[in-house]
Amino acid sequence: MIIKTVAIGNKNEAFVERRLQPGLNILSSDDNNKGKTIVIQSIMYAFGNEPTFPTNFDYKNYYYYVEFEVSKVIYCLCRYNNGFVLKHNKTLILFDSVSELKRYWNKYIFHLPSIIKNQVSRIVDPVLFLQMFFVGQDKKDTSNISHSGFYNKADFYNMIFDVCNLSGLELDETEIIKIKKELEKLKNNRALLIKQHTILKEQKTPISFLSSVNDRAVFGQKLQELEKINTTITELRKARNTAATRKASWESTLKELYSLNRTIECGQLRCMDCNSTNIAFSSSNKKAYAFDVSSKEMRDEIITSINGKIESYAEEITRLSSQISAEQDDMKTLMDDDAISLEAIVAYKQDIFCASDAEKKINEIDGKIETLENRLKMNTATTLSKREGQYALLASITNEMNSIYKTIDPDGHLQFDDLFSKRDQVYSGSDQIVFHLSRLYALSKTIHHSYPIVVDSFRAEDLSTTKENAVIDVFKQLPNQVIFTTTLKMEEAGKYDTLKDIHHIDYTNHTPSKLLSEKPVEDFCLLLESMSITIRESGQQIHKSEDEEKA
Repeated sequence: MIIKTVAIGNKNEAFVERRLQPGLNILSSDDNNKGKTIVIQSIMYAFGNEPTFPTNFDYKNYYYYVEFEVSKVIYCLCRYNNGFVLKHNKTLILFDSVSELKRYWNKYIFHLPSIIKNQVSRIVDPVLFLQMFFVGQDKKDTSNISHSGFYNKADFYNMIFDVCNLSGLELDETEIIKIKKELEKLKNNRALLIKQHTILKEQKTPISFLSSVNDRAVFGQKLQELEKINTTITELRKARNTAATRKASWESTLKELYSLNRTIECGQLRCMDCNSTNIAFSSSNKKAYAFDVSSKEMRDEIITSINGKIESYAEEITRLSSQISAEQDDMKTLMDDDAISLEAIVAYKQDIFCASDAEKKINEIDGKIETLENRLKMNTATTLSKREGQYALLASITNEMNSIYKTIDPDGHLQFDDLFSKRDQVYSGSDQIVFHLSRLYALSKTIHHSYPIVVDSFRAEDLSTTKENAVIDVFKQLPNQVIFTTTLKMEEAGKYDTLKDIHHIDYTNHTPSKLLSEKPVEDFCLLLESMSITIRESGQQIHKSEDEEKA
Protein backbone atom coordinates (compact mmCIF):
# COMPACT_ATOMS: atom_id res chain seq x y z
CA MET A 1 0.00 0.00 0.00
CA ILE A 2 1.44 3.35 -1.09
CA ILE A 3 0.08 6.79 -0.17
CA LYS A 4 0.49 9.06 -3.19
CA THR A 5 -1.43 12.26 -2.53
CA VAL A 6 -3.06 13.93 0.46
CA ALA A 7 -5.18 17.08 0.33
CA ILE A 8 -7.20 19.15 2.77
CA GLY A 9 -9.49 22.06 2.03
CA ASN A 10 -12.81 23.68 1.22
CA LYS A 11 -13.94 26.38 -1.23
CA ASN A 12 -11.88 29.08 0.51
CA GLU A 13 -8.54 27.47 1.35
CA ALA A 14 -6.69 24.23 0.74
CA PHE A 15 -3.39 22.37 0.71
CA VAL A 16 -2.30 19.58 -1.66
CA GLU A 17 0.72 17.32 -1.08
CA ARG A 18 1.73 15.24 -4.12
CA ARG A 19 5.41 14.64 -3.34
CA LEU A 20 5.09 11.41 -1.31
CA GLN A 21 7.02 8.52 -2.85
CA PRO A 22 7.61 4.80 -2.18
CA GLY A 23 10.49 4.29 0.23
CA LEU A 24 11.48 6.66 3.05
CA ASN A 25 9.89 10.13 3.09
CA ILE A 26 10.83 12.79 5.62
CA LEU A 27 8.67 15.90 6.03
CA SER A 28 10.68 18.57 7.81
CA SER A 29 10.52 22.23 8.78
CA ASP A 30 12.64 24.68 10.74
CA ASP A 31 9.93 25.27 13.33
CA ASN A 32 6.75 23.81 14.74
CA ASN A 33 3.27 24.70 13.47
CA LYS A 34 4.26 24.47 9.80
CA GLY A 35 1.50 21.93 9.01
CA LYS A 36 3.29 18.57 9.19
CA THR A 37 0.97 17.17 11.87
CA ILE A 38 -2.15 18.35 10.01
CA VAL A 39 -0.98 16.50 6.88
CA ILE A 40 -0.30 13.29 8.80
CA GLN A 41 -3.53 13.45 10.78
CA SER A 42 -5.45 14.20 7.56
CA ILE A 43 -4.18 10.95 6.04
CA MET A 44 -5.28 8.95 9.06
CA TYR A 45 -8.58 10.81 9.44
CA ALA A 46 -9.43 10.12 5.79
CA PHE A 47 -8.82 6.43 6.50
CA GLY A 48 -11.40 6.57 9.32
CA ASN A 49 -9.24 7.30 12.37
CA GLU A 50 -10.42 9.31 15.38
CA PRO A 51 -9.58 13.01 14.89
CA THR A 52 -6.45 14.16 16.75
CA PHE A 53 -5.80 17.49 15.06
CA PRO A 54 -4.18 20.49 16.78
CA THR A 55 -6.71 22.24 19.00
CA ASN A 56 -6.69 25.43 16.92
CA PHE A 57 -7.61 23.56 13.70
CA ASP A 58 -11.36 23.43 13.02
CA TYR A 59 -11.23 20.08 11.23
CA LYS A 60 -15.00 19.73 10.77
CA ASN A 61 -15.04 22.50 8.13
CA TYR A 62 -12.77 20.69 5.68
CA TYR A 63 -12.76 17.85 3.17
CA TYR A 64 -9.94 15.29 3.39
CA TYR A 65 -8.65 13.55 0.29
CA VAL A 66 -6.11 10.75 0.06
CA GLU A 67 -4.99 8.87 -3.03
CA PHE A 68 -3.34 5.50 -2.43
CA GLU A 69 -2.30 2.42 -4.33
CA VAL A 70 -2.98 -1.21 -3.39
CA SER A 71 -1.89 -4.08 -5.67
CA LYS A 72 -1.41 -1.65 -8.57
CA VAL A 73 -4.95 -0.29 -8.21
CA ILE A 74 -5.33 3.44 -7.51
CA TYR A 75 -7.99 4.41 -4.96
CA CYS A 76 -9.23 7.92 -4.18
CA LEU A 77 -10.91 8.39 -0.80
CA CYS A 78 -12.56 11.57 0.46
CA ARG A 79 -13.98 12.20 3.92
CA TYR A 80 -16.20 15.00 5.18
CA ASN A 81 -17.22 14.53 8.82
CA ASN A 82 -18.66 10.99 8.89
CA GLY A 83 -19.34 10.73 5.15
CA PHE A 84 -16.95 9.00 2.75
CA VAL A 85 -16.67 8.71 -1.03
CA LEU A 86 -14.38 6.08 -2.56
CA LYS A 87 -13.48 5.86 -6.24
CA HIS A 88 -11.35 3.35 -8.14
CA ASN A 89 -11.34 2.76 -11.89
CA LYS A 90 -14.85 3.88 -12.86
CA THR A 91 -16.54 2.74 -9.66
CA LEU A 92 -17.90 5.32 -7.22
CA ILE A 93 -19.09 4.23 -3.78
CA LEU A 94 -20.72 6.30 -1.02
CA PHE A 95 -20.48 5.46 2.70
CA ASP A 96 -22.41 7.07 5.52
CA SER A 97 -20.12 5.86 8.33
CA VAL A 98 -16.76 4.34 9.21
CA SER A 99 -18.51 0.99 9.70
CA GLU A 100 -19.77 0.95 6.10
CA LEU A 101 -16.32 1.90 4.84
CA LYS A 102 -14.48 -0.81 6.78
CA ARG A 103 -16.90 -3.54 5.64
CA TYR A 104 -16.40 -2.57 2.00
CA TRP A 105 -12.65 -2.23 2.50
CA ASN A 106 -12.46 -5.69 4.07
CA LYS A 107 -14.37 -7.24 1.16
CA TYR A 108 -12.94 -5.44 -1.85
CA ILE A 109 -9.60 -3.75 -1.05
CA PHE A 110 -7.80 -6.03 1.39
CA HIS A 111 -8.67 -8.15 4.41
CA LEU A 112 -8.91 -6.31 7.73
CA PRO A 113 -8.29 -8.16 11.01
CA SER A 114 -11.24 -9.45 13.02
CA ILE A 115 -11.33 -9.98 16.78
CA ILE A 116 -13.73 -11.35 19.36
CA LYS A 117 -15.11 -8.35 21.25
CA ASN A 118 -17.85 -8.80 23.87
CA GLN A 119 -18.26 -12.39 22.66
CA VAL A 120 -18.96 -11.19 19.10
CA SER A 121 -16.63 -11.37 16.11
CA ARG A 122 -16.12 -7.92 14.57
CA ILE A 123 -13.85 -6.29 12.02
CA VAL A 124 -11.54 -3.93 13.90
CA ASP A 125 -12.16 -0.22 13.47
CA PRO A 126 -9.49 2.03 11.94
CA VAL A 127 -8.78 3.55 15.37
CA LEU A 128 -7.21 0.21 16.38
CA PHE A 129 -6.04 -1.10 13.01
CA LEU A 130 -3.99 2.00 12.16
CA GLN A 131 -1.97 1.64 15.37
CA MET A 132 -0.19 -1.31 13.80
CA PHE A 133 1.77 1.10 11.62
CA PHE A 134 1.06 4.66 12.83
CA VAL A 135 2.31 6.66 15.82
CA GLY A 136 1.05 10.21 16.27
CA GLN A 137 2.82 13.13 17.82
CA ASP A 138 0.53 13.30 20.85
CA LYS A 139 -0.93 10.81 23.32
CA LYS A 140 1.97 8.39 23.02
CA ASP A 141 1.93 5.84 25.85
CA THR A 142 4.25 2.85 25.98
CA SER A 143 1.99 1.01 28.46
CA ASN A 144 -1.27 1.22 26.51
CA ILE A 145 -2.80 1.76 23.08
CA SER A 146 -3.77 5.22 21.88
CA HIS A 147 -7.46 6.15 22.11
CA SER A 148 -8.03 3.45 24.74
CA GLY A 149 -11.71 3.17 25.54
CA PHE A 150 -13.76 0.69 23.55
CA TYR A 151 -10.56 -1.10 22.56
CA ASN A 152 -7.74 -2.16 24.88
CA LYS A 153 -4.35 -3.86 24.81
CA ALA A 154 -5.93 -7.33 24.64
CA ASP A 155 -7.71 -6.29 21.44
CA PHE A 156 -4.39 -5.13 19.97
CA TYR A 157 -2.84 -8.54 20.70
CA ASN A 158 -5.83 -10.34 19.20
CA MET A 159 -5.62 -8.15 16.09
CA ILE A 160 -1.99 -9.15 15.60
CA PHE A 161 -2.89 -12.81 16.16
CA ASP A 162 -5.64 -12.62 13.53
CA VAL A 163 -3.25 -11.08 11.00
CA CYS A 164 -1.03 -14.14 11.53
CA ASN A 165 -3.98 -16.63 11.51
CA LEU A 166 -3.52 -17.31 15.21
CA SER A 167 -6.72 -15.76 16.52
CA GLY A 168 -8.92 -17.55 19.01
CA LEU A 169 -9.42 -18.19 22.70
CA GLU A 170 -8.00 -21.11 24.60
CA LEU A 171 -6.89 -22.25 28.05
CA ASP A 172 -3.78 -24.22 28.91
CA GLU A 173 -3.92 -27.38 31.01
CA THR A 174 -3.09 -25.55 34.25
CA GLU A 175 -5.95 -23.11 33.74
CA ILE A 176 -8.39 -25.94 32.92
CA ILE A 177 -7.49 -27.83 36.12
CA LYS A 178 -7.86 -24.64 38.15
CA ILE A 179 -11.34 -23.96 36.69
CA LYS A 180 -12.51 -27.53 37.32
CA LYS A 181 -11.41 -27.36 40.96
CA GLU A 182 -13.23 -24.05 41.37
CA LEU A 183 -16.38 -25.58 39.84
CA GLU A 184 -16.26 -28.52 42.24
CA LYS A 185 -15.89 -26.16 45.21
CA LEU A 186 -18.83 -23.99 44.10
CA LYS A 187 -21.12 -26.99 43.56
CA ASN A 188 -20.29 -28.36 47.01
CA ASN A 189 -21.08 -24.98 48.60
CA ARG A 190 -24.39 -24.87 46.73
CA ALA A 191 -25.39 -28.34 47.94
CA LEU A 192 -24.48 -27.42 51.52
CA LEU A 193 -26.65 -24.26 51.45
CA ILE A 194 -29.67 -26.20 50.22
CA LYS A 195 -29.15 -28.83 52.91
CA GLN A 196 -28.92 -26.16 55.64
CA HIS A 197 -32.07 -24.31 54.47
CA THR A 198 -34.74 -26.98 53.95
CA ILE A 199 -37.41 -24.29 53.46
CA LEU A 200 -35.99 -23.81 50.00
CA LYS A 201 -37.35 -27.27 49.14
CA GLU A 202 -40.91 -26.63 50.34
CA GLN A 203 -43.81 -26.10 47.96
CA LYS A 204 -46.03 -23.03 47.86
CA THR A 205 -49.67 -23.65 47.00
CA PRO A 206 -50.17 -20.83 44.47
CA ILE A 207 -47.11 -21.99 42.58
CA SER A 208 -47.03 -25.68 43.55
CA PHE A 209 -45.17 -26.55 40.37
CA LEU A 210 -42.10 -25.03 42.07
CA SER A 211 -40.65 -27.60 44.48
CA SER A 212 -37.05 -26.41 44.93
CA VAL A 213 -34.59 -23.62 44.34
CA ASN A 214 -33.57 -25.34 41.17
CA ASP A 215 -37.17 -25.27 39.85
CA ARG A 216 -37.57 -21.61 40.75
CA ALA A 217 -34.31 -20.86 39.02
CA VAL A 218 -35.50 -22.71 35.91
CA PHE A 219 -38.75 -20.75 35.75
CA GLY A 220 -36.99 -17.52 36.59
CA GLN A 221 -34.57 -18.17 33.78
CA LYS A 222 -37.46 -18.96 31.45
CA LEU A 223 -39.13 -15.67 32.31
CA GLN A 224 -35.89 -13.82 31.64
CA GLU A 225 -35.55 -15.57 28.31
CA LEU A 226 -39.10 -14.59 27.34
CA GLU A 227 -38.46 -10.98 28.28
CA LYS A 228 -35.16 -11.06 26.42
CA ILE A 229 -36.81 -12.48 23.30
CA ASN A 230 -39.55 -9.86 23.48
CA THR A 231 -36.94 -7.08 23.73
CA THR A 232 -34.96 -8.59 20.85
CA ILE A 233 -38.06 -8.77 18.63
CA THR A 234 -38.88 -5.12 19.42
CA GLU A 235 -35.36 -3.97 18.51
CA LEU A 236 -35.29 -6.10 15.34
CA ARG A 237 -38.62 -4.61 14.23
CA LYS A 238 -37.27 -1.09 14.80
CA ALA A 239 -34.18 -1.93 12.74
CA ARG A 240 -36.33 -3.43 9.96
CA ASN A 241 -38.57 -0.35 9.88
CA THR A 242 -35.51 1.89 9.66
CA ALA A 243 -34.06 -0.19 6.81
CA ALA A 244 -37.39 -0.16 4.98
CA THR A 245 -37.69 3.64 5.37
CA ARG A 246 -34.19 4.19 3.99
CA LYS A 247 -34.77 1.72 1.15
CA ALA A 248 -37.96 3.58 0.19
CA SER A 249 -36.12 6.90 0.34
CA TRP A 250 -33.37 5.67 -2.02
CA GLU A 251 -35.99 4.16 -4.35
CA SER A 252 -37.70 7.56 -4.50
CA THR A 253 -34.36 9.20 -5.32
CA LEU A 254 -33.76 6.57 -7.99
CA LYS A 255 -37.09 7.35 -9.65
CA GLU A 256 -36.13 11.03 -9.80
CA LEU A 257 -32.80 10.19 -11.41
CA TYR A 258 -34.44 7.86 -13.93
CA SER A 259 -36.86 10.64 -14.82
CA LEU A 260 -33.91 12.76 -15.96
CA ASN A 261 -33.23 10.22 -18.73
CA ARG A 262 -36.51 11.02 -20.46
CA THR A 263 -36.30 13.31 -23.44
CA ILE A 264 -38.41 16.43 -23.13
CA GLU A 265 -39.14 17.52 -26.68
CA CYS A 266 -40.85 20.78 -25.85
CA GLY A 267 -38.10 22.27 -23.70
CA GLN A 268 -35.30 21.77 -21.18
CA LEU A 269 -35.01 21.23 -17.42
CA ARG A 270 -33.58 24.40 -15.90
CA CYS A 271 -32.97 25.75 -12.41
CA MET A 272 -35.65 28.30 -11.52
CA ASP A 273 -33.12 30.34 -9.52
CA CYS A 274 -30.12 30.58 -11.85
CA ASN A 275 -31.54 29.23 -15.18
CA SER A 276 -28.76 26.61 -15.31
CA THR A 277 -29.26 23.26 -17.04
CA ASN A 278 -26.83 21.61 -14.60
CA ILE A 279 -28.54 19.30 -12.13
CA ALA A 280 -26.84 18.05 -8.96
CA PHE A 281 -27.47 15.04 -6.75
CA SER A 282 -26.68 15.32 -2.99
CA SER A 283 -25.63 12.18 -1.09
CA SER A 284 -27.83 13.06 1.91
CA ASN A 285 -30.29 15.66 3.13
CA LYS A 286 -27.39 17.19 5.05
CA LYS A 287 -25.64 17.89 1.73
CA ALA A 288 -22.24 16.48 2.58
CA TYR A 289 -21.48 15.83 -1.10
CA ALA A 290 -23.04 16.96 -4.36
CA PHE A 291 -22.61 15.29 -7.77
CA ASP A 292 -23.24 16.80 -11.17
CA VAL A 293 -25.82 14.50 -12.79
CA SER A 294 -26.37 16.56 -15.90
CA SER A 295 -24.56 13.92 -17.93
CA LYS A 296 -25.90 10.41 -18.49
CA GLU A 297 -22.56 8.85 -17.55
CA MET A 298 -22.60 10.45 -14.11
CA ARG A 299 -26.25 9.54 -13.60
CA ASP A 300 -25.46 5.93 -14.45
CA GLU A 301 -22.67 5.84 -11.85
CA ILE A 302 -24.90 7.31 -9.16
CA ILE A 303 -27.76 4.98 -10.12
CA THR A 304 -25.45 1.97 -9.87
CA SER A 305 -24.31 3.11 -6.42
CA ILE A 306 -27.91 3.67 -5.27
CA ASN A 307 -29.01 0.29 -6.64
CA GLY A 308 -26.27 -1.24 -4.51
CA LYS A 309 -27.62 0.55 -1.46
CA ILE A 310 -31.19 -0.56 -2.19
CA GLU A 311 -30.04 -4.14 -2.64
CA SER A 312 -28.12 -3.93 0.62
CA TYR A 313 -31.16 -2.64 2.50
CA ALA A 314 -33.36 -5.32 0.91
CA GLU A 315 -30.93 -7.98 2.13
CA GLU A 316 -30.96 -6.35 5.55
CA ILE A 317 -34.78 -6.42 5.66
CA THR A 318 -34.82 -10.10 4.67
CA ARG A 319 -32.20 -10.95 7.28
CA LEU A 320 -34.05 -9.06 10.02
CA SER A 321 -37.37 -10.67 9.08
CA SER A 322 -35.73 -14.09 9.31
CA GLN A 323 -34.33 -13.24 12.73
CA ILE A 324 -37.73 -12.01 13.94
CA SER A 325 -39.33 -15.24 12.77
CA ALA A 326 -36.70 -17.31 14.54
CA GLU A 327 -37.16 -15.35 17.78
CA GLN A 328 -40.95 -15.80 17.55
CA ASP A 329 -40.47 -19.55 17.12
CA ASP A 330 -38.26 -19.60 20.22
CA MET A 331 -40.93 -17.76 22.20
CA LYS A 332 -43.61 -20.24 21.09
CA THR A 333 -41.40 -23.14 22.15
CA LEU A 334 -40.82 -21.65 25.60
CA MET A 335 -44.53 -20.96 26.11
CA ASP A 336 -45.64 -24.38 24.84
CA ASP A 337 -43.46 -26.09 27.42
CA ASP A 338 -45.13 -24.27 30.29
CA ALA A 339 -47.82 -25.90 32.41
CA ILE A 340 -49.05 -22.46 33.25
CA SER A 341 -49.74 -19.40 31.12
CA LEU A 342 -47.26 -16.61 30.60
CA GLU A 343 -49.64 -14.28 32.46
CA ALA A 344 -49.46 -16.50 35.54
CA ILE A 345 -45.68 -16.55 35.43
CA VAL A 346 -45.60 -12.74 35.19
CA ALA A 347 -48.05 -12.49 38.12
CA TYR A 348 -45.73 -14.52 40.34
CA LYS A 349 -42.55 -12.97 39.02
CA GLN A 350 -41.90 -11.15 42.30
CA ASP A 351 -42.39 -14.34 44.33
CA ILE A 352 -40.03 -16.24 42.08
CA PHE A 353 -37.22 -13.74 42.46
CA CYS A 354 -37.78 -12.85 46.13
CA ALA A 355 -35.67 -15.25 48.11
CA SER A 356 -33.74 -15.55 51.32
CA ASP A 357 -30.12 -14.61 51.77
CA ALA A 358 -29.25 -18.25 51.22
CA GLU A 359 -31.05 -18.22 47.90
CA LYS A 360 -29.16 -15.07 46.87
CA LYS A 361 -25.89 -16.82 47.66
CA ILE A 362 -27.03 -19.81 45.62
CA ASN A 363 -27.87 -17.55 42.69
CA GLU A 364 -24.43 -15.94 42.94
CA ILE A 365 -22.86 -19.38 42.95
CA ASP A 366 -24.95 -20.40 39.93
CA GLY A 367 -23.71 -17.33 38.07
CA LYS A 368 -20.08 -18.18 38.80
CA ILE A 369 -20.66 -21.79 37.76
CA GLU A 370 -22.21 -20.69 34.47
CA THR A 371 -19.29 -18.34 33.75
CA LEU A 372 -16.67 -21.00 34.42
CA GLU A 373 -18.52 -23.63 32.40
CA ASN A 374 -18.79 -21.19 29.48
CA ARG A 375 -15.04 -20.64 29.62
CA LEU A 376 -14.51 -24.38 29.34
CA LYS A 377 -16.91 -24.57 26.39
CA MET A 378 -15.16 -21.71 24.59
CA ASN A 379 -11.88 -23.53 25.09
CA THR A 380 -13.00 -26.28 22.74
CA ALA A 381 -13.01 -23.79 19.84
CA THR A 382 -9.24 -23.46 19.85
CA THR A 383 -6.22 -25.63 20.45
CA LEU A 384 -3.19 -25.59 22.66
CA SER A 385 -0.96 -25.48 19.60
CA LYS A 386 -2.54 -22.14 18.61
CA ARG A 387 -1.76 -20.73 22.04
CA GLU A 388 1.82 -21.88 21.64
CA GLY A 389 1.87 -20.18 18.26
CA GLN A 390 0.71 -16.94 19.86
CA TYR A 391 3.45 -17.14 22.49
CA ALA A 392 6.00 -17.83 19.77
CA LEU A 393 4.78 -14.87 17.71
CA LEU A 394 5.01 -12.46 20.67
CA ALA A 395 8.46 -13.78 21.49
CA SER A 396 9.54 -13.26 17.88
CA ILE A 397 8.25 -9.67 17.87
CA THR A 398 9.86 -8.76 21.19
CA ASN A 399 13.15 -10.37 20.12
CA GLU A 400 13.10 -8.22 16.99
CA MET A 401 12.27 -5.17 19.12
CA ASN A 402 15.27 -5.82 21.35
CA SER A 403 17.51 -6.41 18.36
CA ILE A 404 16.55 -3.20 16.59
CA TYR A 405 16.68 -1.29 19.89
CA LYS A 406 20.32 -2.29 20.28
CA THR A 407 20.97 -1.20 16.72
CA ILE A 408 19.46 2.23 17.40
CA ASP A 409 20.87 2.60 20.92
CA PRO A 410 23.86 0.26 21.50
CA ASP A 411 24.43 1.72 24.97
CA GLY A 412 20.79 1.46 26.03
CA HIS A 413 19.75 -0.61 29.03
CA LEU A 414 16.11 -1.37 28.17
CA GLN A 415 14.90 -4.94 27.71
CA PHE A 416 11.51 -5.49 26.09
CA ASP A 417 9.49 -8.56 27.03
CA ASP A 418 6.12 -7.44 25.68
CA LEU A 419 4.49 -5.20 23.07
CA PHE A 420 3.73 -2.73 25.88
CA SER A 421 5.64 -1.63 28.94
CA LYS A 422 4.36 -2.25 32.46
CA ARG A 423 1.89 0.32 33.75
CA ASP A 424 4.34 1.47 36.43
CA GLN A 425 7.24 1.52 33.94
CA VAL A 426 6.21 3.98 31.24
CA TYR A 427 9.15 5.02 29.08
CA SER A 428 9.83 8.74 28.65
CA GLY A 429 12.26 10.93 26.78
CA SER A 430 14.05 9.43 23.81
CA ASP A 431 13.36 5.93 25.19
CA GLN A 432 9.67 6.47 24.43
CA ILE A 433 10.09 7.21 20.73
CA VAL A 434 12.74 4.49 20.34
CA PHE A 435 10.28 2.00 21.89
CA HIS A 436 7.54 2.93 19.41
CA LEU A 437 9.94 2.89 16.47
CA SER A 438 11.27 -0.52 17.54
CA ARG A 439 7.76 -1.94 17.79
CA LEU A 440 6.68 -0.57 14.39
CA TYR A 441 9.81 -1.99 12.79
CA ALA A 442 9.44 -5.36 14.55
CA LEU A 443 5.79 -5.72 13.54
CA SER A 444 6.64 -5.03 9.91
CA LYS A 445 9.52 -7.50 9.90
CA THR A 446 7.68 -10.23 11.81
CA ILE A 447 4.16 -10.23 10.37
CA HIS A 448 5.30 -8.95 6.94
CA HIS A 449 2.53 -6.41 6.47
CA SER A 450 2.59 -4.06 3.48
CA TYR A 451 1.06 -0.98 5.13
CA PRO A 452 2.88 2.37 5.11
CA ILE A 453 4.72 3.14 8.36
CA VAL A 454 3.87 6.65 9.53
CA VAL A 455 5.47 8.41 12.51
CA ASP A 456 4.72 12.04 13.29
CA SER A 457 7.77 13.66 14.95
CA PHE A 458 10.10 10.66 14.76
CA ARG A 459 12.89 12.57 16.54
CA ALA A 460 10.69 13.60 19.48
CA GLU A 461 12.26 14.09 22.89
CA ASP A 462 15.62 15.13 21.44
CA LEU A 463 16.61 11.91 19.73
CA SER A 464 20.37 12.16 19.24
CA THR A 465 21.90 12.44 15.77
CA THR A 466 23.55 9.02 16.16
CA LYS A 467 20.25 7.36 17.01
CA GLU A 468 18.47 9.27 14.25
CA ASN A 469 20.96 8.04 11.65
CA ALA A 470 20.49 4.47 12.91
CA VAL A 471 16.69 4.81 12.65
CA ILE A 472 16.93 6.10 9.08
CA ASP A 473 19.30 3.28 8.08
CA VAL A 474 17.12 0.46 9.45
CA PHE A 475 13.81 1.83 8.15
CA LYS A 476 15.28 2.31 4.66
CA GLN A 477 15.73 -1.47 4.61
CA LEU A 478 12.00 -2.15 4.89
CA PRO A 479 9.96 -2.70 1.71
CA ASN A 480 7.18 -0.54 3.17
CA GLN A 481 6.61 3.08 2.37
CA VAL A 482 7.80 5.11 5.38
CA ILE A 483 6.65 8.64 6.24
CA PHE A 484 8.45 10.50 9.04
CA THR A 485 8.08 14.11 10.16
CA THR A 486 10.51 16.19 12.18
CA THR A 487 11.41 19.73 13.16
CA LEU A 488 15.00 20.70 12.39
CA LYS A 489 17.22 23.02 14.35
CA MET A 490 18.62 26.05 12.56
CA GLU A 491 22.05 24.47 12.12
CA GLU A 492 20.48 21.32 10.61
CA ALA A 493 18.94 23.05 7.60
CA GLY A 494 19.35 20.98 4.43
CA LYS A 495 20.67 17.89 6.25
CA TYR A 496 18.34 15.51 4.34
CA ASP A 497 18.82 17.03 0.90
CA THR A 498 21.87 14.95 -0.01
CA LEU A 499 21.12 11.73 1.88
CA LYS A 500 20.75 8.73 -0.38
CA ASP A 501 17.39 6.94 -0.72
CA ILE A 502 15.47 9.64 1.15
CA HIS A 503 12.64 11.71 -0.28
CA HIS A 504 12.92 14.99 1.59
CA ILE A 505 9.85 17.24 1.63
CA ASP A 506 10.63 20.66 3.09
CA TYR A 507 7.88 22.66 4.83
CA THR A 508 10.21 25.43 6.02
CA ASN A 509 8.67 28.08 3.74
CA HIS A 510 5.14 27.47 5.05
CA THR A 511 3.56 30.26 7.10
CA PRO A 512 3.34 29.20 10.78
CA SER A 513 -0.15 28.00 11.79
CA LYS A 514 -1.37 28.65 8.24
CA LEU A 515 -0.85 25.53 6.13
CA LEU A 516 -3.96 26.14 4.02
CA SER A 517 -4.18 29.01 1.58
CA GLU A 518 -6.29 30.27 -1.32
CA LYS A 519 -3.82 29.42 -4.09
CA PRO A 520 -4.24 25.57 -4.05
CA VAL A 521 -8.07 25.76 -3.94
CA GLU A 522 -8.43 25.29 -7.72
CA ASP A 523 -6.16 22.22 -7.66
CA PHE A 524 -8.04 20.84 -4.65
CA CYS A 525 -11.41 21.35 -6.32
CA LEU A 526 -10.17 19.51 -9.40
CA LEU A 527 -9.17 16.52 -7.25
CA LEU A 528 -12.67 16.33 -5.77
CA GLU A 529 -14.32 16.99 -9.12
CA SER A 530 -12.49 13.92 -10.42
CA MET A 531 -14.64 12.08 -7.87
CA SER A 532 -17.72 14.04 -9.03
CA ILE A 533 -17.85 15.89 -5.70
CA THR A 534 -19.09 19.47 -5.58
CA ILE A 535 -17.61 21.25 -2.56
CA ARG A 536 -20.07 23.02 -0.31
CA GLU A 537 -19.49 26.40 1.29
CA SER A 538 -17.02 26.27 4.18
CA GLY A 539 -18.45 26.30 7.65
CA GLN A 540 -21.42 24.15 6.65
CA GLN A 541 -21.31 21.16 8.97
CA ILE A 542 -23.14 17.87 9.23
CA HIS A 543 -24.83 16.97 12.46
CA LYS A 544 -26.85 13.78 12.50
CA SER A 545 -30.09 13.85 14.39
CA GLU A 546 -30.49 11.71 17.48
CA ASP A 547 -32.71 9.28 15.58
CA GLU A 548 -30.10 8.92 12.80
CA GLU A 549 -27.34 8.24 15.35
CA LYS A 550 -29.42 5.51 17.01
CA ALA A 551 -30.19 3.98 13.64
